[in-house]
Amino acid sequence: MFRVTVSALATLWFFGFASPAAAGAERVVEALFACDTDFFEVLKSERSAFSSQEVRTVFYEHLRTDIVEFDPPVEVLGLRLTSYRQDTVLNYGLRPSAFSWGFQVDETPVGTALALRKYFPGEKPFRGTVDMLQATKGYPDQPGKLFAISKPRLAGETGANLECHSGRKDLGNIWSLPDVVDLFSETWASGSRWQAWIFGWLD
Repeated sequence: MFRVTVSALATLWFFGFASPAAAGAERVVEALFACDTDFFEVLKSERSAFSSQEVRTVFYEHLRTDIVEFDPPVEVLGLRLTSYRQDTVLNYGLRPSAFSWGFQVDETPVGTALALRKYFPGEKPFRGTVDMLQATKGYPDQPGKLFAISKPRLAGETGANLECHSGRKDLGNIWSLPDVVDLFSETWASGSRWQAWIFGWLD
């Protein structure tokens, strides 16, 4: 009887506490597919679904990458999310010209595409190569915007990135994406971020 009671309490705890976090993570990933700035509002409201204490900022040539590692990884939509990352492409005047944002997962690009086929239906939902699969369905009147699944860019990384790519024009000519510290925590201090300038560390 005692074991049955404990088991029942454990089940109630799981559905009462774990499920809302999982549902929040699912809403965030689903919001990513629209590739618009509403995603950041959803992420900020559901940030409790993700646990992390560190931000890395990596600079390589004209690319700035902000990375938030998840500990533990987040299981959602058949994928294992290991980090959030966003890139800012800087032109020679050090002004942003394009952005990308999304999640890194443990699965391969092809495995990720298969897991997301519910959201990208059709006979050929993606086109490209095993290095980068671009969603066939684009965004009307926004030719500079796309959703893609690609191999990670930093050397030594595995899995895949599922991310949106967009130029400034298709995001209302914004000058920056929201700071990742603001997206994921109300309490992090600036000292929780460390920066690195990487030379020759991309695949």
